[in-house]
Amino acid sequence: MRELDPKKISTMIKTKKIKLTAFELFKLFLIRYFKKKWWLFIGFVFLAILISFKEVYEAFDYFVFLMTLGFPLIIIIQFWRYVTSRDNKILLHERYYEIDDEKINGILDEETFSPIRIEHFIKVEVIQKTFLLYTAKNMFFYIPIDSFKSDDDLVWFKKEILSKIKK
Repeated sequence: MRELDPKKISTMIKTKKIKLTAFELFKLFLIRYFKKKWWLFIGFVFLAILISFKEVYEAFDYFVFLMTLGFPLIIIIQFWRYVTSRDNKILLHERYYEIDDEKINGILDEETFSPIRIEHFIKVEVIQKTFLLYTAKNMFFYIPIDSFKSDDDLVWFKKEILSKIKK
């Protein structure tokens, strides 16, 4: 009888069911955006503060004040419309993940699933106790840390899966 190679024995874990709310997804998108573009907002605020010390305002000064308030508002409205759009309601469906050494399988129901091989993930980010595993610049799998059924599953995921993905 042949002995099994321990390196080839595959471990599989299954997460608890995950259901994002529109507000949670909205908050996640805003945090991601502001983490990348913080310098833009600081620049507008700094410029507005400098201009506020002037005694007489010019047209450009009013433009800067308007952009300081308007730009973040426009971004917020755009993200909220995206998150609540009927076209994106699939993002809010309940799902769970089956994860093994080679792939992560996002499962919505018995007939709807999306397997992605581990080598296709390009980046991992942790935001608000959530792993974001990117398959493209703006496409990611959302896996909350508390969705793992045990601490051992979480440790295995970090050691075996996250270590294979570029950070």
